[in-house]
Amino acid sequence: MKQKTIHILLTILMLATGLKGEAQTVNHLDSMEISLLTCSPGKEIWAQYGHTALRIRNLANGQDLTVNYGIFSSSQPYFALRFLFGLTDYHVGVSYTELFLSEYAREGRGITEQKLNLSSTDKQAIYKALQHNLKPENVIYRYNFFYDNCTSRARDLITNNLHGKLSFPKDNKRVSFRSMIHQWNFVNKWSQLGEDLLLGVKADCPTTQSEQQFLPANLMNDLSNTIYRGKSIVSETNQLLEPHSTLENDSSIFNPILVGVLFAILSTIIIIMEYKKRRIFWFWDASLLLLSGLIGIILFLMIFSQHPCVSLNINILFFNPLCLVFFYPVIKNARRGKSHRWWSIWQISIILGFIGTLFQRVPIPILIVASFLLINCMIHRFIFTKQRPKIHE
Repeated sequence: MKQKTIHILLTILMLATGLKGEAQTVNHLDSMEISLLTCSPGKEIWAQYGHTALRIRNLANGQDLTVNYGIFSSSQPYFALRFLFGLTDYHVGVSYTELFLSEYAREGRGITEQKLNLSSTDKQAIYKALQHNLKPENVIYRYNFFYDNCTSRARDLITNNLHGKLSFPKDNKRVSFRSMIHQWNFVNKWSQLGEDLLLGVKADCPTTQSEQQFLPANLMNDLSNTIYRGKSIVSETNQLLEPHSTLENDSSIFNPILVGVLFAILSTIIIIMEYKKRRIFWFWDASLLLLSGLIGIILFLMIFSQHPCVSLNINILFFNPLCLVFFYPVIKNARRGKSHRWWSIWQISIILGFIGTLFQRVPIPILIVASFLLINCMIHRFIFTKQRPKIHE
């Protein structure tokens, strides 16, 4: 949900020119239009869920501005780490609507405008709140994808400053955050797998209608059926830009399912060879421990993230960070033909992980890998209890 900063005119400039103050607001309330802009998804990972902005148009003086709560820079120091731990700061800024539209036109993305049916008092309150948000000390906010993003910020600017109660359409759907984002991130299977790997139990809990409005399309659809003071809050809907680029399902052969199947085939071959020859392939064990441990470290660090849906994650029982702790003694014992208690510990951990799938949705590729990690633990116990194994170098 990023706006390229090439055409963004931030805060102070617009405060000095376009958003001059309450006196101008009062004089032009009748000629002012406030609209919600909903943008279709883009090809970049951060744009795959669409975007929301606000349009402030003054018909009296021709001023036409777009307010955007989704500005960030990936060149910020430690951006990836900050994003991972929920420490990303976003900016609110203003650009001319013509520039805003031109960028989305270049990207082939569509924009739907919903003009809002507001009273002069509502417009004045929203305008004053916007002026407050655009003060230099307020333009930066701590971004949270599910609970405080560019869409929820635009919505709150409107709904928190109305002089009446909104009557949203009743929606009894109790969908989860995970199921909602699956409707949009299917175009990139690897991105979907990565997000599923990091999202924990809370991402599968039922959400309220307000929480579901973190997605631009959900907010747009809800507003189109929302009543305010006996009338529809949307007075007019216009398609400012038609989408010219379609997001197609990733048809690449190299996808998570294929990798999971290849891992299953390789694991099966090695397990059969170990079983028949009563030999432990320590280099295979080392690979599994290292890979699982590294993934587990990432999942462990997520416990300290400010993202509310990643702290409790069943996947950490499959990819246990303790694999790295036990790496040296396990491999050392394996090369000497000795067993290690870690295989029993990891086996129990993985079994608990499968029980945890009753509460958290785990993608099929991860379940495939977890299944063969479990079998690998079991074959170690079987071989070591049968006889002292010969070590394959």
